[in-house]
Amino acid sequence: MRSLELERLPPDCTANDIVEVAEKDGGVIVEGWLSPPLLLQFNAEIEPWLAQHKGTNSGSDASDDFLGKKTRRIQGLTVKAPTFVDIMIDNRIVGFAETVLAPVGPSIILNNGEVIDIRPGESAQPMHRDDDAWNFANVTNPLMINTIAALVDITPAMGATLVAPGSHRWERDRVPAKNEIVACDLPAGSALFFRGDTLHAGGANKSTKHRRALSTGICCGWLRPVENSYTNTPIEVVRILPLRAQELLGYALYDASEVGGGYLGYHDMSDPKKLLT
Repeated sequence: MRSLELERLPPDCTANDIVEVAEKDGGVIVEGWLSPPLLLQFNAEIEPWLAQHKGTNSGSDASDDFLGKKTRRIQGLTVKAPTFVDIMIDNRIVGFAETVLAPVGPSIILNNGEVIDIRPGESAQPMHRDDDAWNFANVTNPLMINTIAALVDITPAMGATLVAPGSHRWERDRVPAKNEIVACDLPAGSALFFRGDTLHAGGANKSTKHRRALSTGICCGWLRPVENSYTNTPIEVVRILPLRAQELLGYALYDASEVGGGYLGYHDMSDPKKLLT
């Protein structure tokens, strides 16, 4: 019997290709999503920040246990690693997000841009859905999509992301058996794309190497994101970014009037885009 695995798409795949496979399996791996020059530049930009990072310390023991006390995480990437802007506005991730989230929201916003460096000896996370961050929301559609891009070659022994294919269709309280979970082997530059309602977890790092990846998540525009981009990204930086990046960072009025909703995110009763001009 063939072992469980996620489908892999070529580097030239489209957002529609990603949507189609993710609808079936909950997630898909895109080979070569980050080009070699972009990967090299991004790694060079984050290296100084990782070197001075002292480890997980959110102020909450429960949060730190979940995030991993032997794991280094870096946000505010639009400032610390400017190459991240090109990653964030890539047509494939934006198109994937807009299509998957369209039934529950007319616009999208960056949920998080986060480097995750899992050091040797880190334990595995519990299996979870990213949608659980908004546990009071009562919807049947994903609230976000996420990507895990390998910044180095990632193997199961290093803590490769664990995924339960098809779990986006399960009952919410179903726990996956071991034979229903796959560890995503990711060559550097490849990325796991998955829906917010798919069960997954960071694996245990049983190797002597660092498992370094980039998580880029996008959620519905009416949600409060995991990352506070307003405090992580100075407005002086936002002003010089492409329009699409500005919108993903929250500098756009949320307008759901065409679908019977309202407006969110006013600045002084006006569109926050005006702050950037």
